[in-house]
Amino acid sequence: MRDIIIPIGGTRPPEPDNQCSLCKRTVPPSQLTRCPRCKQLFCRSCITEDLRDGEYLVCLNCARRYVAPTPAFKGKYTPLTLYLSNKAKWTTWVKLHFSQIEGIIGKELPASAHKSPEWWTKENSVRAQAWQSIGWNIKEANIEEKTVIFTRPNIVKPEKKNKPKKTSPLVSLPEYKPRKMKTPSLTRIAIAQARLENVSRRKSSMRKYRGKFRPKTAYEKRLWKTDEKP
Repeated sequence: MRDIIIPIGGTRPPEPDNQCSLCKRTVPPSQLTRCPRCKQLFCRSCITEDLRDGEYLVCLNCARRYVAPTPAFKGKYTPLTLYLSNKAKWTTWVKLHFSQIEGIIGKELPASAHKSPEWWTKENSVRAQAWQSIGWNIKEANIEEKTVIFTRPNIVKPEKKNKPKKTSPLVSLPEYKPRKMKTPSLTRIAIAQARLENVSRRKSSMRKYRGKFRPKTAYEKRLWKTDEKP
């Protein structure tokens, strides 16, 4: 390939159409594929299947943005704000090591944070807004042990009292009437008396046996003979 000569004070000529946008290799046009997202041409080595649908081919740049998207945090200490706001649901104090704070924010603390406790207790600073904006304060910053204790006041919510509803004098409420016990009809009384008489007649018609003698049932007679015991 010949060297491209750029004139002094001129602009760089446009890239050839048969060049990959990622690895900058020159390949035949038949081996280039256009990414449906960024609309650029890529070679076969710089393109892969779409992880969402699997039907299309996307470039490695678009695939990387889907697998590892860039965080939406605006400030350096915004992750610490989210961490403390989640802790506020069940506790009023948190003790963190300097290394834990660095792991939360994803960056190293400045050297002054390891030397002077005033770096933590200074108010109206960018770092202090990370915990003061959600109601947290610094109780103690131990430089020797490299720990910080965050506290927040216990917010007591006032109890809600159920106030009686005011009714206007124009609204008439229905009066409560107790339910009366209904007396049974003569027909039901006659049916109940007839059933009681039938029960008493059936008991009187049954054969009575003296002592503990009990006649064998048909089932017991089929099991064994009269002269044999089970």
